[in-house]
Amino acid sequence: MAEVVAERRKHLPVKKDAPPRRRRRHWRAYLYLFPTLVIIGAFVYYPIVESFRLSLNRVAPFGGTEIFVGLDNYTRLLTSAEFWNNVEVSMWFMVGAVPVGIALAVAIALLLSYPVRRLAWAHRMLIFVPVVISSAVAGVLFRWLYNPVVGHINTWLEFFGIQGPQWLTSRTWALFAVTVAVVWRQLGFNVIIALAGLQQIDESYYEAAKVDGAGVWDRIRYITLPLLSPTLFFLVVVNVIISLQAFGEIDILTQGGPGQATENLVYSVFVDAFVGTRLRGFASAQAFLLALMIIAVSFIQFRGFRKRVHYQ
Repeated sequence: MAEVVAERRKHLPVKKDAPPRRRRRHWRAYLYLFPTLVIIGAFVYYPIVESFRLSLNRVAPFGGTEIFVGLDNYTRLLTSAEFWNNVEVSMWFMVGAVPVGIALAVAIALLLSYPVRRLAWAHRMLIFVPVVISSAVAGVLFRWLYNPVVGHINTWLEFFGIQGPQWLTSRTWALFAVTVAVVWRQLGFNVIIALAGLQQIDESYYEAAKVDGAGVWDRIRYITLPLLSPTLFFLVVVNVIISLQAFGEIDILTQGGPGQATENLVYSVFVDAFVGTRLRGFASAQAFLLALMIIAVSFIQFRGFRKRVHYQ
């Protein structure tokens, strides 16, 4: 018996060799990750650190001389009426774009979930087309549609006897016009995500509800929306971040006007950093405050909507 045990022990792996092998596997993994880590460090983390350093300095517009001012740029921002106007514009833009965009996406996804089979691929392709269009192209397209003389929107309104407004030069309508352009460009992405969520719902729930006599609206209210809540939560978080970072449509359509009515924080950062006197330190401070605002809003969303999301 002892000879059998001794023979089996000869074939067992030596324990002291395990840690070196594990370390070799770790070094091999790090070696494979090294190119990616270098790229991320050079194009993500280094700009973040450099931007924060600039936010603590005042950079002369001519010559590039830097003067350390500490938190003075942040103090100037938080006591500036223009900064709070930009925050208000950003928040109103988010409030207008996110709910409308998600509601339209869910409604269209519900319609596409029961398509004519021969045209299902065409419907989804047409809905997704705006996503592949750049914000600059979308801005040019809507600038033409909003034209008060030859634009199609005012032409359609005149057909019904309604005098169309000056969409892009009116303080009342400019932010609404930009919001419509952003919602249109983001709609295809929201529809595809919502449609994917709908396809994950088991049809047995709807069959049971039909047997119990539930109508279409009851099935949507008590089955579809609760089971779609993880997808809706994802769409809310993503769309809030996108709306707070909107830039292309604003730059093409209104350039922050009229009278800063559409100047959000992102466009203000662009103006201060690259236009005029180029206050790079001031712009960097605004960028970090915007990042903190996005983090705060995301945290509120996770804390507020977590209990309303049903994953089963």
